[in-house]
Amino acid sequence: MTAVNPTRLRSQIKGLMASFNSPLQFHQKLVGLFSLYATSALRFGDSTINRPLIPTYNLPHPVMRQLKVDLKAKMEAEPQTALAIADQLWQDEYYEIKHTAIWIIGNLSSEDAQPIIDRLQLWLQPDEDQVIKKELISIGTRSLQAQFPEAWETFIMGLLSSNQPEMTALGIQTLAEGSKSPNLKNLPAIFRLASPFIRDPHMAYTKDLEGLIETLADLSPKETAYFLKQILSVSVNRETSRLIKNSLAAFPVEIQRDLKTAIKQ
Repeated sequence: MTAVNPTRLRSQIKGLMASFNSPLQFHQKLVGLFSLYATSALRFGDSTINRPLIPTYNLPHPVMRQLKVDLKAKMEAEPQTALAIADQLWQDEYYEIKHTAIWIIGNLSSEDAQPIIDRLQLWLQPDEDQVIKKELISIGTRSLQAQFPEAWETFIMGLLSSNQPEMTALGIQTLAEGSKSPNLKNLPAIFRLASPFIRDPHMAYTKDLEGLIETLADLSPKETAYFLKQILSVSVNRETSRLIKNSLAAFPVEIQRDLKTAIKQ
């Protein structure tokens, strides 16, 4: 691994940006840059849950940080070229290069939501690496949620309505990730989208629903508790009570007592 010299790194990335208008050349130069700074002893990701299982360069943090600073400026000036670069980079097998593609669509200023949605739908597949899927529904949806909240909801509805449990689970996870975002402007929409799944939970995504409830409880415990009590009043599925009971620890003590009463009733 080459030691990171900030001045040299800025110069190298400036040279990379000179190829911005040629996605293939940009890709090739990016591979060269990442290879230069790779930690060869950890070239392939471990089997731990927080690391990708696809090949990884294990780059020093300053490399990605400086790349994103320079890339952001170019993306703002030439968003269509940035999309072409994202498409080119997505074909690569290495984590950091796929991450860069995801980061581009998640930080793109666009007048049209469809190019972002098209890529999310194409790239988000059940057999994709778990870390990559997590980044697609968190990082990759940022600009969609911020600039096109209605399109963001429609995208999630598409996942939730899938006949594949894995995709439905990803939809629930996307709701949770979106709930953490400072771009969240419509909490009732989250409740509306989540309601059918909490009212009639499926064992294939129970853990994802627990994670969503815990996220919402942290965001707005009173509103979330009121929402859950409404569901309890109409649900006939015993799994709903169990789901909410398993999520109680995420709420303040006084709200836990209130929900426990609702569960008993």
